[in-house]
Amino acid sequence: MTGPNRRGPDLLPVIVLVAIIGAVGAGLWLFPYVQATLQHRDCVAVGRTDCD
Repeated sequence: MTGPNRRGPDLLPVIVLVAIIGAVGAGLWLFPYVQATLQHRDCVAVGRTDCD
């Protein structure tokens, strides 16, 4: 007789969860920089010269 087919734990769900959490964290970290860039572009687009 052969022994039971032993497999380690399935790590794919854990890897996907970590990747999703990392993507959300990166988005939250980058959001203020993207928002500031868009506000600056909007200011320049309307023709103002005192954009910060």
